[in-house]
Amino acid sequence: MSAAKRASLIKKTFSVLKNHFTNVQLPVKDRPILEQLLYAACLENATPDQATEAFSKLQTRYVDWNEVRVTTNSELTEVMGCLPNAAQSARDLRRILFNVYETHFSFDLSFMAKEGLSKTTATIAGYYEDIPKFVVNYAVQNGLGGHAIPLNEGALDALQILGVVSVKNRNQGKVPGLERTIAKNKGVEFGALIHLLGIQLASDPYGKTTHDLLLKINKDCADNLPQKPSKKKVASADEKEDGESKPKKSAVKKKAAPKKKAAPKKKATPKKKAAKKKAPKKKAAPKKKAAPKKKAGRPKKPR
Repeated sequence: MSAAKRASLIKKTFSVLKNHFTNVQLPVKDRPILEQLLYAACLENATPDQATEAFSKLQTRYVDWNEVRVTTNSELTEVMGCLPNAAQSARDLRRILFNVYETHFSFDLSFMAKEGLSKTTATIAGYYEDIPKFVVNYAVQNGLGGHAIPLNEGALDALQILGVVSVKNRNQGKVPGLERTIAKNKGVEFGALIHLLGIQLASDPYGKTTHDLLLKINKDCADNLPQKPSKKKVASADEKEDGESKPKKSAVKKKAAPKKKAAPKKKATPKKKAAKKKAPKKKAAPKKKAAPKKKAGRPKKPR
């Protein structure tokens, strides 16, 4: 997308959101820098009303910010339960307090107001690298008077749907030309409006109101609108997950049980041959002597 077309879409987004969200709440400017960071941790995925309620509970239930720092995440999550993602907000808030204290051994960041804006921004972004970019930009904009528009995940998703940013820029959390297109004196208002759009998209991505609002900004983004998955697709996806989690029987080779050694065959005891009783031999009858043969001769003549 060309820079001119991107700038035109950003300006159109500003004008449409301004007409749609007529009762937008602008950020409080007179908070100390630390409290701007902590409030931003509450606000990132919530409405201003929800963030204000959670922040007020922290201020009234704990003696000071050091007590909040040493409190467990589970307890803070319970106290900040009015937020949509209370667990994540509690982790971010404690991380901010830990990093600030370990870096400066104090919760007083008033010295940052006397330093140059670029140096202070680098200090916050560099020392507290675990802090979300939304929190850093919110503190720079509302605590230090800089021109950095905070964008939560929902706002970045909306700008991607509208075609303002590419997938690569969205994943990096960058919107090329945003601060050049939106003047500094309009940055706070635009940040508050785009934040509300992000919260609405995150809470109701398939709703008609959300889609109509996005189409009003850019009628050509219809193909990018999030579509509710059909029941068949959801069922097939669940089946696929079940199939991956439970390996098929045929795919898993069961280890063969060790074969039991066959018991040695007993040698068969040799069979005793039954002794055959020999029948007594009959004595052969004595051969009769053959009668002596008469000698054949000429018969004697009578005398």
